[in-house]
Amino acid sequence: MRKIQNVIALMLVLCMILPLTALAADSGYTGTVTIVHTNDVHSYVDVEPYVKGYVDALRAEGKNVVLVSAGDAFKGTAFASMTDGLDVATVMNMAGYEMFTMGNHEQMLGIEKFKKIAEKVQFPVLAANASDEWRREIPTIQDYVIKEFGGTKIAFIGITSPMFGETDAIAKIITSAERAKTAAEAEGASVFIAVTHLGVKETNEEMRSTYLAEKCPWLTAIIDAHCHSAHEKGLMQDGVLIAETGEYGNNIGVVELTFDSGKVTGITARLIPIKGHEAESEITPDEEIQALIAEVKEKSEAYLKEVVATTPVYLDGVRGFSRTRETNLGNIVTDAMRNAAKTDIAIVMGPFLRIDLPEGDITREQLQAALYENVDLCVFELTGQDIYDTMARGLSMYPNENTFFTHISGVMVEFNPQLGNSIISIRLPDGSDLDMDATYTCAIREDNVGNFFPGRPYTMGYGTICEVVADYLNSGVTVSREVAGRMKPVDTVFSDIPGHWAEDAIYEALKRKSITGYADGTFRPDDAITLDAFKGLVTAAFALSDDDVDAIFSEGGSDPITRKDAAVYIKKVIDLTDIALTQSAAEPFTDIQGVSDEAAAAIGALQSAGIINGVGGNQFAPNANATRGAMALLVDRILMSMTAEDAAA
Repeated sequence: MRKIQNVIALMLVLCMILPLTALAADSGYTGTVTIVHTNDVHSYVDVEPYVKGYVDALRAEGKNVVLVSAGDAFKGTAFASMTDGLDVATVMNMAGYEMFTMGNHEQMLGIEKFKKIAEKVQFPVLAANASDEWRREIPTIQDYVIKEFGGTKIAFIGITSPMFGETDAIAKIITSAERAKTAAEAEGASVFIAVTHLGVKETNEEMRSTYLAEKCPWLTAIIDAHCHSAHEKGLMQDGVLIAETGEYGNNIGVVELTFDSGKVTGITARLIPIKGHEAESEITPDEEIQALIAEVKEKSEAYLKEVVATTPVYLDGVRGFSRTRETNLGNIVTDAMRNAAKTDIAIVMGPFLRIDLPEGDITREQLQAALYENVDLCVFELTGQDIYDTMARGLSMYPNENTFFTHISGVMVEFNPQLGNSIISIRLPDGSDLDMDATYTCAIREDNVGNFFPGRPYTMGYGTICEVVADYLNSGVTVSREVAGRMKPVDTVFSDIPGHWAEDAIYEALKRKSITGYADGTFRPDDAITLDAFKGLVTAAFALSDDDVDAIFSEGGSDPITRKDAAVYIKKVIDLTDIALTQSAAEPFTDIQGVSDEAAAAIGALQSAGIINGVGGNQFAPNANATRGAMALLVDRILMSMTAEDAAA
């Protein structure tokens, strides 16, 4: 009987223990996960055999490894351009990448070319913030990938650079990350890693990975790219680790996560130098990948090593120069384009000048690397206003790096860094002012049209970019070490601002980059302001979101707005942004009886707050056009009242 009782007791104990054991097994992973990552390799594929060798060695030790690329892999060298990135895709497949976040240079490839790459790679392409057009054409693009270790699911969320042409592209960085997190949580993910192509150096902080870390503290880490920074031990931002390897395969990145029962209890980051340190890395490179790379290079060796041009001086094309300032390489390239196509102007964007060209012989391989890719030259038409807007956008972040920095031939631009880099004048070679309404022919790279001027028709048949630059250098043209002075910072101001009654307010608006002048060096403060210009003025001044703008303005356009309409819009801005204005008694204007109730209320509120004073004689002239100077002053008065209120508080 006692034996039976003992057996029963033992069974009861086992019944109690087994569920606990099962629960313990399901409570989450305990151990480490190693994320091996690269970024901005730009088809310098010699690093990939070392990536494969390192990952294989870790797995041979029994470690859990995830291999990740954060973008910009398929363009940059002749190795990529020979097959539009498909050879790079083969190499990355062999290396065993498990996911890839699109970079801005994948976007620059265009949908048609990148679609072929996406079909060839054997790993998911990530971009939670991809546009509807890219998702429609490449439906395999994913928001995230989930990896599971010991019952713990880690979601890797891909965020690409803000996509060209999307008005809400910057806001989508955060909203897309949040949406992907929610979806991944529904699948059981509890740890979240962002694989981003953002970087930490963009002038607009909302485009940086540090901003993502601040707004999404639920992230454990960000595997980053884009700014070519090498974070030796990672960068901590709001408790989120940001890791980036630099550029061109110089380093392999390693992030190690330590887990205890499904919770991340530790995280470290480090870099393994590769380029120039191959032996010191103690990594055995994968011979099969090395053999493939050698085979591809051998096929094109004679072609790529052929000397195609000579330069008597050093030509500056490195990233830090080409995206921030005029360079002699930018001068030569745009002059060559304009000469070959016989156009009025030629432009090339900074990111498409990649490396310096030393004095002496230039091989085809060097030239292709310097010019990014040997694409066709084409011609399209721009108005003077288009040219002005293009140059203003390119100078908007001066002297900081800017993807839109524009090298140009055929005009000379003067701009004032003290006034928000406002363009003071744009002049043609004969000294005349750029005509904002005239149409000009422009030589441009084919890939620059699609990325920076989408939808514009163009013609081809002028040769490739490398051909025209080589021919130009070989033509006996003078090549200078100095720049031509086509983008000239000056201290002068618009000729018609000094002494104007709204002078100070106009200067403040220019500093905020909320309004611009004209290419002939004038601001025209007494001209009527258009609805589009007024929208730009208030949007920048009050930091309005896209939703705010939609709520205030039902439309846009180039027609002038009246003073009463401006009052209505400004009152909506004040109400929407909760600006508190001090009210005082004022004698009502005598000429507003015929306006709408909404306009009358807006005019009265702004008058009582001392924001508007009328035109004299207690008149407001509600149906007269609002002028550029008057609207700059009106906005400045509101901002000054806000500053005074903050100081009083």
